[in-house]
Amino acid sequence: MTELITLDSGEVIDLSRYPLPDGIDDEVYNIQLMAKAMNTSTVTVNKWIDAGMPVENPGGNGRSYELRFSHCYAWRLWREGKDQAVAKAKADSAAQKAMLFFGEDGEAAPDKALTAKEVREWSQASLLRDQAALQRGDLVKRGDVQDIMEKLLGTVRRTITNMPDWLEQEFSLSPRQADKAQTYADGLLDELRLQLERQGYQTADVIDFGDRDTLAE
Repeated sequence: MTELITLDSGEVIDLSRYPLPDGIDDEVYNIQLMAKAMNTSTVTVNKWIDAGMPVENPGGNGRSYELRFSHCYAWRLWREGKDQAVAKAKADSAAQKAMLFFGEDGEAAPDKALTAKEVREWSQASLLRDQAALQRGDLVKRGDVQDIMEKLLGTVRRTITNMPDWLEQEFSLSPRQADKAQTYADGLLDELRLQLERQGYQTADVIDFGDRDTLAE
């Protein structure tokens, strides 16, 4: 059965898309217990609440926050998927722009539009050149690079994201120290993202031969 929750931002999450794993009961927790259930710190949970994680009861007058695990679990998965979609959209946009620079040495496209015959001839010549470069090991397929980069960057992101929680638990950091560690980790992730954006993902060096085959027909 479809169950929808509406966030403060107006966005809607379909809980049926993010069901709890079998054997996991849904419960309502305070911030401390939610942090334990999600294997994170109270600093992170408070940060997620500020970022829009659903709250069943905001508490007040001495009462604790009440957070429903199934809602917070769905929100966390939804947010991670949203972040990945934004990154993919930027990568696709960069790949589109790379078509403006199709020369072997990065020469710009001519001012006038190419005819269909010219596009086909250029594509066939580029395909032969790229196939030879692939055999020499100068080029790699986009899918192979994407798989490796997604796994590598995913590992880096999870490690940096979990670092403040690990430091807090391992060295019994105070809330202020844990908050500083969280700020440092967030800054490091932002810097990595900016570095990738500045480099444009190097899409011009990665060839999708499936697309080229279609274009050459």
